[in-house]
Amino acid sequence: MRHTIFLIGYIYFLFIDLRKKEIDLTALIIYGIMAFFTISLTRNDITSERLIDMIFSIAFGLVVYLLSYFSNEGIGLADGMYFVINGFLLSLKENLILFLTGLIVAFVIGMFTFYMGKGNKNMRLPFMPCFLPAIVGYILCTV
Repeated sequence: MRHTIFLIGYIYFLFIDLRKKEIDLTALIIYGIMAFFTISLTRNDITSERLIDMIFSIAFGLVVYLLSYFSNEGIGLADGMYFVINGFLLSLKENLILFLTGLIVAFVIGMFTFYMGKGNKNMRLPFMPCFLPAIVGYILCTV
C-alpha cells in the first residue's frame, strides 16, 4: 500500500513539476498526510527494523532538505520536503537510490544542454523527471 501511495504521489508531482517547474506546498502537505495515514493503517506490519530504517530514511530526507536550504535551492526546497515525506513510505536504500539516480540523470541532462549550447548558468531543471529511470526500474523489478 505504501508503494502505491508513493507512485500516485510521484506521478502527480511529475506532471506538476513539468508544467510549473515547481511543486506547491499544499500538494506536499496532502501527500504527507496520505503517507502518515498509510503508515498508521499498516502499523501492525512495522517491525523494529522497519522503524529504524524509516527514521534513517526521514533523516536522509532532512539532510537533502538542509542541503537545499543552504545551497540557495540548488535542488529545491520542495524536493527536499518530498524526500522527507518519502522517508515514511520508502526504505533508506530506496530513498538513496531515488536521489542518486536523480542526481546522475540531472548531471547528464545538464552536461548535454551545456555542451549543445542551449543551457546557461542560470538554467533551472525540474528535478522530478530525473527520478523516472529509478521509478521505471523499480516497477520492472517488482512486477
